[in-house]
Amino acid sequence: MTASHLVLGRTAPVSASRTAGRLGGFALQCVDRHGIGTQSYLDVGCGNGFITRLVGDRFESISGIDVEPERLDEFRLAVTGDDRYRIHNGSAASLPFGPNTFDLVTSFEVLEHVDDLDGAVRELVRVVRPHGLIVISTPQAWFPLETHGMRWRGRDLEQKIPLLPYVRPLHRRLALARVFTARELDRRFAAAGCAPLETAYASPQFERQAAGAGTWESKVQRIRPLLDACERIPVLRAITGVSLLKAYRPVG
Repeated sequence: MTASHLVLGRTAPVSASRTAGRLGGFALQCVDRHGIGTQSYLDVGCGNGFITRLVGDRFESISGIDVEPERLDEFRLAVTGDDRYRIHNGSAASLPFGPNTFDLVTSFEVLEHVDDLDGAVRELVRVVRPHGLIVISTPQAWFPLETHGMRWRGRDLEQKIPLLPYVRPLHRRLALARVFTARELDRRFAAAGCAPLETAYASPQFERQAAGAGTWESKVQRIRPLLDACERIPVLRAITGVSLLKAYRPVG
């Protein structure tokens, strides 16, 4: 996939509590299970901060960074008066922080969009403390729909494309965002000096699309409990999991 095909993602609304609970909840479970410090937290690609604030409740100092100023304005407004927050405009591949700065670094639904993927991974690893955690989520390759759309004959088709993730060479040529397998992410983070700790999957929550009356997502919300149950079944969780969640720790 060439970087020219990639587009920025759309931030979920601040009311997307189920999405925040799935992604941010996974990060907090990892914090509890692996006993890291809670002094400093960085969210890379924080957008409007709707997940950052959920995770940040556990931390003394919270930093967020994103490339889109208008989303950051919304974030700043939401945390007005809370001096724990530092909000920055910048790129995942060039973080304005020193090495070994943060106990927890998260990046939710971001790596599929960045131009310099390996550079972004190296930066996440660089700024995390030696005994800290990196927690990420990305689209995963076994989900049967390409959810970001594709570029076709010079036009961006922002709609769900059935089965495109299953044809990886075609997906790399056409899709507007990357997809990953757990093994692919593990290899990239291993090259940057991290070991995998945990893997999970999150099923679709339909919070953005289902808000529109008459959309097909609004009509299938009744199957959401079934999809949630599939998250705990080894084979089905990969097919029904739109997001892949991973936790890593620096080695050495």
